[in-house]
Formats: sequence, structure tokens, C-alpha cells
Amino acid sequence: MTVGLARKLSRTKPHREALMRNMVSQLLQYGSIMSTKAKCQEASRVAERVITWAKKVHQNPQSPLKSQIQSRLYLSGDNSKLMKRLVYEIAPLYASRDGGYTRVMHLEPRLTDKAPQSLLELVNTPIMDAKGNFNRGNMKFWLLVKNTLADENAGRPYTILTLQNLRKIGLGKSREQLEEEIAAVRKFLIEEEDLQWDEPEQMGQVKTLLNQVYGTDLKKLREEDRARRGGYQFVERPQRT
Repeated sequence: MTVGLARKLSRTKPHREALMRNMVSQLLQYGSIMSTKAKCQEASRVAERVITWAKKVHQNPQSPLKSQIQSRLYLSGDNSKLMKRLVYEIAPLYASRDGGYTRVMHLEPRLTDKAPQSLLELVNTPIMDAKGNFNRGNMKFWLLVKNTLADENAGRPYTILTLQNLRKIGLGKSREQLEEEIAAVRKFLIEEEDLQWDEPEQMGQVKTLLNQVYGTDLKKLREEDRARRGGYQFVERPQRT
């Protein structure tokens, strides 16, 4: 049930606020959380606001918004350093974004009660940490890379949707960073199948993929694809005489 802009989630106000503090804190600490669709959507709304405030605190450490952030997070125990991480590590990742810091991905219904489940994750999270270990989250990125491998193995061209999503997911990242992250995920997936990783060949495939991601007119490709499928096609408006 939704009243105004916030869902009640079948809870009293104090219980609901405690739930949101816990979910948003876990999201910022680990990069992704899984829960019911309604809870993820509501936590996404709160997390978006918290990250927007954190960006302003990053610019002005004396901002009164700092207390607003603290009131919406659990900052004790394992999360004792979360405030510092949020302001100085997470917020700068979204300096060029005005919103859209989180992503809700719908999953299969829960087995027990068939409740709709979703995965809530931060966008633009680095694939690897400073030690070269994979960070938690980034499920959409992993699925996209897996799709490109499947297309290559089947001898199919990359789909327009895959290219479009890779371009979106690369916003805020340099081409070199995206190339390195795609290569790291491909290597992991290939070695998981007990296959040999051929560095020159695979890096060549990654460069070919990125050439299509950045060098293809995706709008034109979509129009051509619709025309092949018998769908609509944009035409120029006739000039007035």
C-alpha cells in the first residue's frame, strides 16, 4: 500500500524507518541487497536521497545535511566507517550524475510465498577493488558480459540491446576502465568453464566489442531492425510549401 510518496510496507512508522535504515546501510556497505520488490523500490528512493545529500556534504563538509544522512543510516559496528566511505568514496562516483544512482532488477518470485523479489544495487560500482578482488553487486554488468560471450560462441552479432546497455553502464567510466573490467569478468567466466584464456585473442574481442559500443549509431540500428521486423520506421516530415 502506498500513501503519499512512501509505502507503509505493512509496518508502523518506527518499524518502517528502522527497516529502511538497515536496508540502505547494507546497500551502501556492500553494493547490493535482495528483498521483496516493494522494499527494494522504497529503499532505492531513500538511497537516492542519501547519496544526493552526500554529494553536497562532499563539497561542503560543514553542510547541515550531514545530520540528515546520519539519521537515515546505522553507523555503528561494521558500519562505523560507512559515513566516511559514503562521502569520500561513493558520492564522488556520481559527481556527473543528477540521479539514477541505484538499479532495481526484478528476480523470480520467492519459493515460499511467491512474493515478487528484486535485487537493489548501486550503479557504477567498480568491478574490482584496489587489491584486484571482485566487488559484490554489478549483476547487470556480469549478465551483459555473459551475453556477449554467448553471442560470440554462437556466431551471432551482438544485440542492439546489449550494446545499448553496455554504453549506459559505461557512463562515468573511461573506455580503458570499461575495457579492463570487461576483460576481467570474461576471464573469470571463461576459466569457470575450464576453458583456456587466450589473452591476445580475448583482448581483441573486447576491443571489437567496445568499437561497436562507442562507434555504432544505435538509433539507426534500432530503426533498421524495426523495419526488418515489419515495425514502424521514422521518416522525415514533409516540407511545407
